[in-house]
Amino acid sequence: MICADKERPVREVREGTPLVGAIGWGEVGPEKVSDVMVSYDHKGPLLTLTASRGAVLRCSPDHQCFGRLNPLYRHHYLYLMERSSLGFRVGLSSDLNRDIFAMQNLKLDLFNQQEITDRLWLIEATDSLVRASFLEKLCVFKYGLPNVPFSGRHVESDLPDELILELFNQIDTPSRAHQMLMDWYMFEEFPHITLRLSKAQPGASSAIQFVIFGGTEKNRTKTNYAHLIRIDSAVELKRAEHQQFKRRMGSQGMWNLEVTRDELEEAQLFVKTLSCLDNLEVVRKIQLSKKAAFYILPASHLKVGMNVPILGNHGIEEDVIVSISVEDYQGPLYDFRLAGLCNYNVGQWILMAFMGGSSRSPRRPDEPRI
Repeated sequence: MICADKERPVREVREGTPLVGAIGWGEVGPEKVSDVMVSYDHKGPLLTLTASRGAVLRCSPDHQCFGRLNPLYRHHYLYLMERSSLGFRVGLSSDLNRDIFAMQNLKLDLFNQQEITDRLWLIEATDSLVRASFLEKLCVFKYGLPNVPFSGRHVESDLPDELILELFNQIDTPSRAHQMLMDWYMFEEFPHITLRLSKAQPGASSAIQFVIFGGTEKNRTKTNYAHLIRIDSAVELKRAEHQQFKRRMGSQGMWNLEVTRDELEEAQLFVKTLSCLDNLEVVRKIQLSKKAAFYILPASHLKVGMNVPILGNHGIEEDVIVSISVEDYQGPLYDFRLAGLCNYNVGQWILMAFMGGSSRSPRRPDEPRI
């Protein structure tokens, strides 16, 4: 781990050790470790992720990391997809941008529902079409999940809507999808993509964009950038909590409401309040580099071809994952809490610091960290 004074092995990091972490927009700064969590006899799967410039990360599948899809990285993706009105299916994609755009234009395919939600998990990425086809067939036969499109209007569908609906009614796809995600050490509450489709033009936003370090100015103590909270809405929101936002009309007739908070805990509480009052989904991101913000994801949800933040010679830079492997591991497992930062570096990778309660007890290997 790169500390403020020198590089140290993970096992030598103690309370009070100054680690180097990201403070936003490509910049880094020191912060002292306030707590060290160690499971000395951890037993479970261990991921090894390698970036193109050689940075290597070894961690448990549930450790929260940062990643972003790279649309320029051409791969074949095996994915699991859920439609709230039907169930789960598996499929392949060689062009995620095209397929996501197609999902957004399926308002006719709602099966008499006023609104549906599509969620998508990327299971594996490969540059081999043969390997991708094998994985799709494996999921179909092993888990009994359909690989038919949700709509009879889809160009690859050979079934009408009525039979597609009957097919999904006859199969318990949720339990099978849950088992599939478990076998890949993945978590249902962290889809890579979520889309809401409605027959009516929505009158208000369905999500809050919460971007750690997303503000354009640093906080009062100049230790890190402020945290951005943003809502895009087709109507002007007039609740008392909304009066704190800066407002401007966007180019597409949407109201852009933005507010920043200096302290992360204060920002999280404000986002939680807004989410409960307006029934809004919270999209959590973090602004680490000077490019687009990263999503906060468990390590098992990082896939080959995704962009990740790396500590480079000029602060926080971006690199691409080129390989991922998994092995059985038994031995010590570490995590750290920092006094004033929510992240730290290990093996040049930037990871989320422990953000849980005050207990030092390590989490179970199969318990996702929220």
